[in-house]
Amino acid sequence: MTTPLPAISALVRAGAVERAAELYTAGGYGERAQDPAARSVLGRLLKARGRQAAGTAQASLFRQAAAAYAAAHALAPAPYLAINAATLHYLAGEWGAAQAGARAVLDLLAADPPPSDTPYFLAATRAEALLLLDDPAGAERALEQAAAHDPDGWADRATTIAQFSEILAARCAPADWLDRFAPPACLHFAGHMGLASGGAGEAALAAAVDALIAQERIGFAWGALAAGSDIVIAERLLATGAEVQAVLPCDPEQFAAQSVAPAGQDWLNRYHAVLGRAASLQLAASDPAAVHDPLATAHAGELAIGGAMLGARALAARCCQLIVTDAEGGGRNTARQAAMWPSGAGIQHRLTIARDAGIESRFPPERRDPTRALAVHVAIQLDELVGAGRIEPPAIAALTEPVGQALAVLDSRRVRAAPGRWELVLDDAESALTVMLEVLEHSRAAGLPGPSIGAHIAISDLHDDPASGALIPYGPGIPLARALQAMAPPGLALISDSLAVTLFARGITSVRSELYHPGDAASDGAVHVLLRGCEGSSSRT
Repeated sequence: MTTPLPAISALVRAGAVERAAELYTAGGYGERAQDPAARSVLGRLLKARGRQAAGTAQASLFRQAAAAYAAAHALAPAPYLAINAATLHYLAGEWGAAQAGARAVLDLLAADPPPSDTPYFLAATRAEALLLLDDPAGAERALEQAAAHDPDGWADRATTIAQFSEILAARCAPADWLDRFAPPACLHFAGHMGLASGGAGEAALAAAVDALIAQERIGFAWGALAAGSDIVIAERLLATGAEVQAVLPCDPEQFAAQSVAPAGQDWLNRYHAVLGRAASLQLAASDPAAVHDPLATAHAGELAIGGAMLGARALAARCCQLIVTDAEGGGRNTARQAAMWPSGAGIQHRLTIARDAGIESRFPPERRDPTRALAVHVAIQLDELVGAGRIEPPAIAALTEPVGQALAVLDSRRVRAAPGRWELVLDDAESALTVMLEVLEHSRAAGLPGPSIGAHIAISDLHDDPASGALIPYGPGIPLARALQAMAPPGLALISDSLAVTLFARGITSVRSELYHPGDAASDGAVHVLLRGCEGSSSRT
């Protein structure tokens, strides 16, 4: 099956450059000299390869990328194609061609701007052309206009700033003027529940949070919404226009019954008001039978920490953490989240706010269910063997041997197999992610395209199957892993946003992930490509 160009382009943005190149070639796109979309994706491929190279090899790749974008522009004129060609000439050291291209872009924008392009994009393209023409003051004014057109379009702004920084670095010019256009900081927050609504402790916390929001310029935040510190912090963030991403252990009503309602009706009213204004809601345990237990609470904290870190990386923004404790150090869950914060993620702010007497004693204890476990669920499929007719044994062995080599290190109870399919349930995230890449790398070493893989992390009920001896998970983990596997082209592993976030929160560096949108619009829920190593993102356009 030929992989469509949007999916190949998404792989390039996500950093899976070599696999994208293989799929581009296999799809015959290299022969489509008169197809502007194919030429554009070729330009993106060559640009990504250039960023991975150095010296004369880099200049050559940038030059080839510029030619590909220019060919696409000649077939279907568009400011995006023209400005990419001009900038790549600049990065290749071809100043004359770059400036000629930049002047052509300005003429194109002045003559007849495409109606499909957004006002932000048109102004940012003008700013980039002016920057190539050695007019940083003009570029700054144009970028101001772009920001005014889309003041909250932080993802596009981050891409623009990255591109401008690359141009300024190539000419050894200062880039500090870009700082005022940078996205606001991302925050993870957690704190104790021992505050009376409207009391002195709440007033002290609100004042301190207001000062911190102004100091750090917080624009996005991740955390739970328990009575007390969490709700006060979320309210102060919302009052300044910041986005709050609520991350709860379980269904909002179950959470409220456990962690909000016991503190009183006023806290419950405030909880529903904040929840209604949250930019998003993520649940650590989303199945109908989910309960508010220590496992879900711990996983929710991990998702909130990783969410803040991943959000900051996506926007090239600063990241920080706010922890609210009392003089004795705060509650167990707050202390755990404070300890999880990686030293390299950003500054950790701690506020000491005294508890109001008798509040926390109202909350019932969480109860642990020993059958529930947090696990990574993996679905692997070899399309050549699924639904196929009779296949000779040597062919089956050749296709399955690379998978078998990678899975041989696992406890057999954790692996269930069917013709051309394998499903894994693993309790160590780093090992699970590494095994997935080993499966693909063994296949590639054998000259095979390899299976498609999907993976998700979820809380499940785990039970031994008396018939097979395998460990069977009951819950949402495997169904979502299968859905991700069905989306993945052969030779790639796609992971859920929850698993990507967990990777960040745990500081796993042996593998990395990048956001992957295979079509023009994002699929339901964020999807990420799993890659080897801990290098930075290659997703700049």
